[in-house]
Amino acid sequence: MSDLPHVTILGAGIIGLATAATLLGRGHAVTVIDRGDPGGATSRGNAAGIAWTDVAPLASPGIWRKAPGWLLDPLGPLSLRPSYAVSILPWMLRFMGASRPANWRKSVSAIAALNAAAVPAWERLWSETGSGARVRREGCLDVFDKQREIAGARAGWQLQRDHGIEVRELSGDEMREMEPDLGSSVAGGAFVPGWMHLDDPHGMCLDLAAHVRARGGVIEDGEAVCVGRSGDGLLLRMREGPVRHAGQLVVACGAWSRRFASKLGEDVPLDTERGYNITVPEPGVSFRRFVMLAGYGFVLSPIQAGLRIGGAVEFAGLDAEPNWKRVDALVTRAKRVVPGLQADRGERWMGFRPSMPDSLPVISASRTTPGVTYAFGHAHHGLTQAAVTGDLVADLIAGKKPEIDLSPYAIDRF
Repeated sequence: MSDLPHVTILGAGIIGLATAATLLGRGHAVTVIDRGDPGGATSRGNAAGIAWTDVAPLASPGIWRKAPGWLLDPLGPLSLRPSYAVSILPWMLRFMGASRPANWRKSVSAIAALNAAAVPAWERLWSETGSGARVRREGCLDVFDKQREIAGARAGWQLQRDHGIEVRELSGDEMREMEPDLGSSVAGGAFVPGWMHLDDPHGMCLDLAAHVRARGGVIEDGEAVCVGRSGDGLLLRMREGPVRHAGQLVVACGAWSRRFASKLGEDVPLDTERGYNITVPEPGVSFRRFVMLAGYGFVLSPIQAGLRIGGAVEFAGLDAEPNWKRVDALVTRAKRVVPGLQADRGERWMGFRPSMPDSLPVISASRTTPGVTYAFGHAHHGLTQAAVTGDLVADLIAGKKPEIDLSPYAIDRF
């Protein structure tokens, strides 16, 4: 029997499952606890992008020129429910601070460091779990239908090039040669060949869950409500059932992680960027590549189930009902650049991106409670950064110095 500690992981989304698979590979016994099926919440409906080529945080110096207009548009790419304005104010103030040039540069460096390690970590995990067949290595088209937006995007493309990422600017005609169903309104953009996506992000979660179980890990359907300490161990109180004991605990509950940190005396400014999408099984158009419509704040993602149209950001917390008009707005805007799109029927979805004001996750040992490690707040990069997060969490539990400086992702950085 291994002398390594048993690890309990709260959260069976892509972060928790990748962490579980990594820990099992390093010899730990692992139990994963979550409500419902593995990957059945936020991880089920994401856009499927392995977006390691994206290095810019949402909080940026230029966003304040656009944000006021967006926030006033309930169907725009970034919106705020009036009923949530007071609740989100502390987060927004920190977001403003993170948008200052010096802080933005630090965030870019921290995102780039994680993303540079993301694909090698995934390649290892895909090999170990036999799930690499889900990966599509077709790149991404960054598409615009306005010349002024192309000019505005060039600084971002140069930022990517500065971090060793290949970006090729293309004309509208060159884009239509690559993806013929793009309409005549497309003025140009860029091709990012290193970008990857999955054929089914929920399927990847299920693959990882099957691997965890096959390696002797346990995945339980249950709801933890409180974490505390007792003597030299951790106590986990459940909604139903007896109190659980844990030697090591990983909190990877996505947007629901804040309450566990709070119980341990660590107040973290975590909120949710709610995202919407629709997956259309027969869209009437065909794409090989992931298509980013940055000017409109959403993407077109060709996955196994059809074409997923999704993105945008809504600040409304965890409890408000979905605003399905946002999906209608996505479809309307998509038809401006893909006139042949047919989206009369499809599966609508809304999920909760766990987001910190500086667009950086929390990958950190607890400052108050030995034995607790945090892994949440990945926002738009959860799928991208899941495998490298698993590596870093395993290093923290083992007391090993990680290859990446983890100070930018500390629980107490604010």
